[in-house]
Amino acid sequence: MLRKLPMKGASIGLGDRIGLATEGHIKAVKDAKLFPVFAQQSIRELGFTGRSFKEVINDVMKAIKRTKYDSSFGFDGDHLKSESDIEEALEAGITILTLDCSDEINKTSGLEEALIREFSGRSFRINRVNIHYTEEETLKVAKTYAGVIEKTLKVWEKISHLQNRLSLELSIDETPFPTHPKAHFLIGKSLLSRGVRIDTLAPRFPGTFEKGVDFKGNIKEFEKALAIHHQIASFFGYRLSIHSGSDKFSIFPSIGRITKGNFHIKTSGTSYLQAIKLVGIKDKKLFNKIWETSIERLNEARRFYSLSADPQNILEHKDPLDLFENENARQILHVSYMFVLKPESEIREKFIGLLRRYESEYHNLVAEHIEKHLRALGLSARR
Repeated sequence: MLRKLPMKGASIGLGDRIGLATEGHIKAVKDAKLFPVFAQQSIRELGFTGRSFKEVINDVMKAIKRTKYDSSFGFDGDHLKSESDIEEALEAGITILTLDCSDEINKTSGLEEALIREFSGRSFRINRVNIHYTEEETLKVAKTYAGVIEKTLKVWEKISHLQNRLSLELSIDETPFPTHPKAHFLIGKSLLSRGVRIDTLAPRFPGTFEKGVDFKGNIKEFEKALAIHHQIASFFGYRLSIHSGSDKFSIFPSIGRITKGNFHIKTSGTSYLQAIKLVGIKDKKLFNKIWETSIERLNEARRFYSLSADPQNILEHKDPLDLFENENARQILHVSYMFVLKPESEIREKFIGLLRRYESEYHNLVAEHIEKHLRALGLSARR
């Protein structure tokens, strides 16, 4: 029942850093109008948790068997960069390859001159939107994204024969600046004209998409950008992908409405947050150990994740659950998996042991939280 992403409709990447959340995911999506990606893991997450892609899919398949789930689902090798990581993910049986091209942005490429010839001075029309490239704009976009296009072409050469079973997502969202619509159009047209078939593309939207908290920024600006990016994606026959999409409740209705339910969204870390919440309910001593470790090693986490969290803005808490109402604390707890789940961590065994003892309660917490996402996105069968 593993398969690639559908060409149309909604899909959601759920992910599971621990290997115990899938039954909760199944409970949340079984009656929803979407395609679930139960197995979603980034190569960065695997590095911190000591798991492999094969272990990720094996954990999902166990949950599939236990629940007798009989619908299709996907397996996403997320944020892949190197050739060796891509090969490992393909060998494990991924059905979605998310190619992270952030390292190729602003990288010198032999494609720059060709792109300048193809786009400089030209105009294109998408529905009622006219896109015109001045020489200056073309030079800037080509210099910024030629390396992205070149990297995607190289990967496509290796995987194009798998396109009947494998979806390709292009990720250009991990940048300090939003993706301009003219950059998106140039990338989409350049790849299509060179025979590359992508299924989803993740641009960098205006505003801030931080871990475990709501969207920060001007919602009207986000909606305007989402609308034009959606038009460009639809024009070329693929869908948009929204990364770090968990807990962005203020913009979920906009995403569902503007795309008409035609999008992919990734939510992996929010299921880990529900595991931490369960620890806070059941074992305050263990929770406090996790919290203290997270605060002590916050600067280390910042090397890998963009976090605005300021510990000075977190009041003393008597109940661990108070922290889940504070966006600074939520961000810090969201990335604490780096220290909690690493194989040599003294916390790991106690943490996973607690989740196993209260597995049913953990699944309920996960299901309730994911259902909240689906309702806001307009995807839940239960209103």
